[in-house]
Amino acid sequence: MGMAAGQARLLSITARLSDNEANGQALSYTKQRLADQTEQVNAAYNAALSATKLTVLTTFNGSQANYVDISYGLMTGFETVACGKQYIVTNQKGEILVTKDYAKAFEAGNGDFNIFLAELGYTQADLTVNYQSSDIEAKAAAEQKIHEAWDAYFTSIGITFEDEEHDEGNPEVQYGFKFINSNNTMFNGYATYTINGQSKPINFEGATREQRELYDYALAITSQYYTVNEEGDPVYTRKDLSRTSLQTPDNLDAGYIDYLQNIFNKMSECGYYTEANENDTIKDNTWFEEQLKEGKLLLQYFSASDGNFVSTTISDDSAIQEVEDEKEIAKVEAQYNQDIAALEKKDQRIDLELKKLDTEHNALQNEYDSVKSVIEKNVEKTFNIFS
Repeated sequence: MGMAAGQARLLSITARLSDNEANGQALSYTKQRLADQTEQVNAAYNAALSATKLTVLTTFNGSQANYVDISYGLMTGFETVACGKQYIVTNQKGEILVTKDYAKAFEAGNGDFNIFLAELGYTQADLTVNYQSSDIEAKAAAEQKIHEAWDAYFTSIGITFEDEEHDEGNPEVQYGFKFINSNNTMFNGYATYTINGQSKPINFEGATREQRELYDYALAITSQYYTVNEEGDPVYTRKDLSRTSLQTPDNLDAGYIDYLQNIFNKMSECGYYTEANENDTIKDNTWFEEQLKEGKLLLQYFSASDGNFVSTTISDDSAIQEVEDEKEIAKVEAQYNQDIAALEKKDQRIDLELKKLDTEHNALQNEYDSVKSVIEKNVEKTFNIFS
């Protein structure tokens, strides 16, 4: 080999050795990054092993308590929690979170519980007979029940039959209900009482919740069962056909009206709000649980002794428990196994590449040493010739 050719060969081998070492170093860095990713996957997996979820007591199977994953509908539904409590959900301001249907019904009622009920398809009226004017006994029974309901309300606000307002000489005050609009046709309703042939509207004059409930009940049974026809004569059939579809306490659970009354009262007292996209919020169990855990949503339950809702927490409430989320853990474990397998496969490929580079490096190094030795001998020989 000539000196020029040998020198060129040596430079070529030197360049290949540099590339080999650079590739090896890059693979070593990649292998280190894989090790870091493996540590991250392991850390995420270990954290997921402690994943929990909130569950709510719903039923008992003998002595066995049955729990269901927490949701907005479950917590705020009627008798959906086995402990018998009625719950509401509020924000940190105390405003109750309700569905759009409840908000719409409340706004339609403008503070009137009976309209709120009717918008939801219910009524608290508990007279169930369609009274015909020819049915004297049914007519009398209806009148008597309506009369007693209004008397109970008036008594609650301090007005009795002995008051001059109610005609001391004629305690048989008559109560009615008229549907009138500007065209004198049936449209909207207001209650009246009649003394000495003069009708006066009945407006709510109480100050307590009990008085309001008495007023609302009297108004409900009056408006549903005691109307007047277009000639102004009393009739006992339901002229407002939309009301025939309303559910009454006779075909409802006895406590359902009270359940709605509690919600209505809370909306009136503390305000309310809705979520714009219910599918992604109150209908999404994951969203609801996260909001509770983060303290953005709060729970209250109705206390019969207090006559109002009182605060509770997910950690203190006996109907709620936090348990290991087996489904989530299984899901994370499957993902973990998949990620680790992928990382190990990449690591094995890198090991093969490093082994290949190491073999190539040894071969190049041997060739480098051999060519260098030949060049050194040629140089030495040349010096000897010309010395």
